[in-house]
Amino acid sequence: MKRIHLSPRLMAVLQFIPVGARIADIGADHAHLCCRALQEHIAREAIAGEVRRGPFQQSINNVTELGMAGKVSVRLGDGLDVIRRGEVNCIVIAGMGGELITEILERGSAKLSADTTLVLQPNIREPLVRDWLNLHGWQIVAETVAEESPHFYEVICARFSGNSLPPLSAADRLMGPILIHNRPGAFQRKWADRQKKLQEVLNALEHTVPTEEILLKKTECINTLHLIHTVLGAGKP
Repeated sequence: MKRIHLSPRLMAVLQFIPVGARIADIGADHAHLCCRALQEHIAREAIAGEVRRGPFQQSINNVTELGMAGKVSVRLGDGLDVIRRGEVNCIVIAGMGGELITEILERGSAKLSADTTLVLQPNIREPLVRDWLNLHGWQIVAETVAEESPHFYEVICARFSGNSLPPLSAADRLMGPILIHNRPGAFQRKWADRQKKLQEVLNALEHTVPTEEILLKKTECINTLHLIHTVLGAGKP
């Protein structure tokens, strides 16, 4: 059987899928993650959900070619509309913006249950995802950073706590509570790079007419730079 190749980003997602899980990959693109999870005997069955007809048809072709049609169900639909409550116990949403991920979770919240594991990989606006999880009682239990130069991708794994969670600190929501604690190499490289770029933006703003919008942007840059410097330099604030 042809071994499905995954990018470092999707390999990072794969490592957070519980062994023996029934998974739904929302926005599955070509269903590669579902197929690899089955090849590695991580998932026992999978649903590949896709809202676009092109990737939906390609997913069907891939699953059929690999002889996995009996274990991977390819479905056309928007977000969590492709699953029934209790049908899966691990939901993957990867490769989207933070806003879209939270919209999908909000609209499909009735499909989430206490035994669901969420594996989320926002391309941008990660703090929005952490805010949503925290507000709705989902405890972040694992995080990692995948590096595909020049890009860095954060992967967040969460489980329902059943309790009201304390608010995240500014550093935790921006950089991740688990990542701040573990500080893997890719995490440090990501934030050193972000620090450099933010300092360049701030330097450019110093030579700009100080409108209200510019002053707000400068304040945001200064606050973010302070958080990054504190975490990378002296520990979590």
